[in-house]
Amino acid sequence: MKLKAYAKINLTLDITGRREDGYHTLDTVMHSVSVWDEVEIKRINKPGIRLFCNREYLPVDTKNTAFRAAQYFFERCGITGQGLSIHIRKYIPSRAGMGGGSADAAAVLHGLNQMFRAGLPLEALVELGAKVGADVPFCVVGGACRCQGIGEQVEKVPLLPECWLVLCKPPAGMSTPRAYALIDQFPLSRARATEKMVSLLAGGDLRRIGEGVANRFDETMKLQQVREIKRVMQAAGAFGASMTGSGSAVFGLFPTEEAARACMQQLEGKGRLYLARPLDRGWDYAPEK
Repeated sequence: MKLKAYAKINLTLDITGRREDGYHTLDTVMHSVSVWDEVEIKRINKPGIRLFCNREYLPVDTKNTAFRAAQYFFERCGITGQGLSIHIRKYIPSRAGMGGGSADAAAVLHGLNQMFRAGLPLEALVELGAKVGADVPFCVVGGACRCQGIGEQVEKVPLLPECWLVLCKPPAGMSTPRAYALIDQFPLSRARATEKMVSLLAGGDLRRIGEGVANRFDETMKLQQVREIKRVMQAAGAFGASMTGSGSAVFGLFPTEEAARACMQQLEGKGRLYLARPLDRGWDYAPEK
């Protein structure tokens, strides 16, 4: 079974607190976009989970989110002695804030639920996803959602209106733990962009939505390459531009494909570029080749 695991962007990201266990609480609007990894899952005769990936530097054991997702699924369903191979072809950039690992895990959960005819409801898959990582519950649900707590509270919100997105991943990157360590040096933001964004999405005005994008990491990290990409996007007519997640990928919202492609030409040499559309789901079946 081949699956597409779709990336995400954060239209807004507020940091609302820090729990005693060290985890930060968030209030964010995430949206699925048409950049994806390909995940292939197969039953094999030899018991155990075997994971393969086209990026040699990524772990292929319990440190991998897709591996853990399969483990939790088998435990939840009482499946023992089963052999499974997971092949991941990565196209979503790493250390980008685009949720690549989380998307892979979510696709595995959906795929195994179908493959083993387990019949787990979406709520159960969200619970399993929360055990794997903070962004996995959103990727399980997909589309556009407001996510709170440490990511486990997921609520559907209106989708972006018809538009095009340019995504640029600059060479500079930062690990999520390092990003949170930096943000702890600043007081919590009083601005609450997420509540406003939910209302803006309901209104459906792309220009106003673009004006409402905001990211607390973007405000505090102040990466020079991110600043420059945002400047180019805004000069090229983006209705809004912001870093996604804890970075370092930047997205811009454009009303037309022509405007988006013109922006991409101006961003040549500043990072890996992607042209994308907003999606209503976090995964899909990939055509067999």
